[in-house]
Amino acid sequence: MPVACSSDNAPVNNNEKEIAFICDYDRASRTTDTNFENNDKIGIYMVAEGASLQLGGNELNNELFSFNGSAWTSSRKTYWDNGKHTIYAYYPYAAKVNDTEDYTFAVASDQSATEGYAASDFLWSSKEGVEASADPVRLSFSHRMSKAIVKLEKSEDFEGEIPGDCEVYIHSTVATASINLATGGVSKDSYSGTSTIRARKISNTEFQAIVVPQNIESRRPLVEVVSQGVSYLMEGKISFKQGYCHTLVVTLSKNPTQTKIEIGGSIGGWN
Repeated sequence: MPVACSSDNAPVNNNEKEIAFICDYDRASRTTDTNFENNDKIGIYMVAEGASLQLGGNELNNELFSFNGSAWTSSRKTYWDNGKHTIYAYYPYAAKVNDTEDYTFAVASDQSATEGYAASDFLWSSKEGVEASADPVRLSFSHRMSKAIVKLEKSEDFEGEIPGDCEVYIHSTVATASINLATGGVSKDSYSGTSTIRARKISNTEFQAIVVPQNIESRRPLVEVVSQGVSYLMEGKISFKQGYCHTLVVTLSKNPTQTKIEIGGSIGGWN
């Protein structure tokens, strides 16, 4: 079986071709409309073609690669061996992975700041049939969580503009996910209770949050808007789909009990 690195993590230099990567993913980034950003870190697994991904004993085991703004570099040299390989990669990097078939990941409860929002955006990529090359391997990542966009609108009886102090919360969702790093499949942790996510403010009328894919099948508190000491709490049913962006339109009324929520369409790829 081809071996890129020995079991004691010392690099094995067989054909002197160092492993390198170029990484991209679908636009609509965590903080901008660009791609990966400086200091981003990903984890890389590599197995011989036909072998299954394991927690340990792979050709590469959760190898850390960091982005310096122009290139991805590893903390140590890693080299190709003969044969074909399958690569699995994920973001954000975790020093310890508990299980490659049932990796535990949680979105942040406070996503109002860039750090919490970015850390919640789980990205995944895989590539089969990869052979040793002097050129970097291109890995195309995709969003594996669901994205909620909350848009605020005014009803006819709402006086003035929508205040700039609005805060938006997503209720009744499970924030912990189980991820299969070999397939990229994501499901909510069936043993975790529901929690509340504070959304990131894009403008006075738009907020965004990253949510674990899941179905909310019964009407329960879903979106809350807090402004000037008044809480607008709305119930709703929705299916947060993996890799999809969902729009929720909230129409604010002078009377909080008459505020309405409309579950809009879903767009794949977050674009």
